[in-house]
Amino acid sequence: MPKNTPRTFPQIKLAGPDGLPKYLQFKNALAQEIAAGSWEAGDQLPAEDVLVEAAGLSLGTVQRALRMLVDEGILVRRHGSGTYVAKRRYPMSGPFQHFRFIDDTGEGILPIYTRVLKRYTVNEDGPWGDLLQSEKVVCIDREFSINNEFSLYVQIYFCGVRFPELVTIEAAKLNDVSFKDLLSRKYGQPTASYTERMSVRKLPGFVVQALKLPRNTVGVRLDIVAADQRGQAIYFQHAYVPPNERQLLMQDH
Repeated sequence: MPKNTPRTFPQIKLAGPDGLPKYLQFKNALAQEIAAGSWEAGDQLPAEDVLVEAAGLSLGTVQRALRMLVDEGILVRRHGSGTYVAKRRYPMSGPFQHFRFIDDTGEGILPIYTRVLKRYTVNEDGPWGDLLQSEKVVCIDREFSINNEFSLYVQIYFCGVRFPELVTIEAAKLNDVSFKDLLSRKYGQPTASYTERMSVRKLPGFVVQALKLPRNTVGVRLDIVAADQRGQAIYFQHAYVPPNERQLLMQDH
């Protein structure tokens, strides 16, 4: 099919757990279709009224889902032309140590796409203080999209003096980058061990807002410490996992 030719279809099957708002189910369904190759980068989506009819949803619901996909960089809008699939992103390279969600075969791991949300110097106290023992703790907040189906909110805390490039590098260049691999390759700092703790709790407001989840959503928080061969912490992570239908593989590394 030629580029920029709208694709049409009779029905869209909504995707998501029971109770998930319709706009999120529709957003998940479109993201999965794009990830599966139903549309390629540069392809134009059907007009909004066609999507409304195909999904059996209101125009406002469809428009809200499309806005979210635009915000996530999956779709782009061209004024006066329509909505198109954005340039395809490449998943973060494995092997993964964390966030390994199992695919439909039960054997493979779903691809992970990441983007930086913000980077800042940490002024408040927290577990990262005693672990990193640094006068300059920097945090990078990222969104981890799991196969374009759902997203995690991940915060990585590190010593800005020990790893200065992570403080000055253009944030966009850290999209879809494995910090474990980067630190090993750039600084010769391989990770020797991990400590993980898991808790179930109401997700913080900033996570709910960033991931566009319903208020009072309950999810999982993973606290992860990466250490070198001497047992000294290299970085500390908070990872917030919203409800989803995928299994997370947990095992010793």
